[in-house]
Amino acid sequence: MLQIRASLFALFTVLPSVALAQTVATHSGSSSVNDRVLKAPYSARRRFTNVKKSGDGTIDRTETGGSEARDSAGCTYSAGERLWTYWDGKKRVLKSEMLYRISDPVAKTDTRWDSSSNEVKVIHWPESAPEELASKTQCATACYEDTMSAAGTVIEKLGTKTLGAVSADGTRTSYTVPAGQDHNNQPIVVVHERWYCEELRVVILETNDDPRSGTSTDELVDILRSEPDVTKYLPPADYIVHDIKLP
Repeated sequence: MLQIRASLFALFTVLPSVALAQTVATHSGSSSVNDRVLKAPYSARRRFTNVKKSGDGTIDRTETGGSEARDSAGCTYSAGERLWTYWDGKKRVLKSEMLYRISDPVAKTDTRWDSSSNEVKVIHWPESAPEELASKTQCATACYEDTMSAAGTVIEKLGTKTLGAVSADGTRTSYTVPAGQDHNNQPIVVVHERWYCEELRVVILETNDDPRSGTSTDELVDILRSEPDVTKYLPPADYIVHDIKLP
């Protein structure tokens, strides 16, 4: 049985347009075709950690890594590690692969490939895609905020602090899972923190503390504020390229 352990860059899977725009623009720090950021180049490493404590006291720690960059023209580049485990008879085997993506708002393309194959997918967005995706994303965001507010979520502003040599604004979101709702004997408090750099328009640090699934940390480290070297994000020349034009 295949069991996905951790995925830092789940955005590489095929997602609906709204989910794609939100996931890429807010969670990973990369920009989608409708979220072009000009004259704010950077490059950095992204590190994802998940720590879960089981009932017998055993601590399971998973860590994956990656990198990302954006040039002055607003093109974004990302490379992330995905881990999974599978059973080979009675032996559990850990496997990993690298996922790559280039989002080019100028050419209106998304280029994706991974280390497990020699194929590249180049998705061509239609001319109207940026405006339509922006409208759908704004609507989805508003609906999400209304739902979270109705569910009794508490939102706190944490102010501004320096992380990785950049200034970031923090927000803490928390909610309580009542006793008995998810097979829990006592109420469970879930806390989510997000530190966002407005100047770079990327999430610098994000943590989620949920007693049911553990504590996860997604952080951007070794940030360089200069034009990035993007050669490491380019697919090998002998890879097969598939052009996909969206209607």
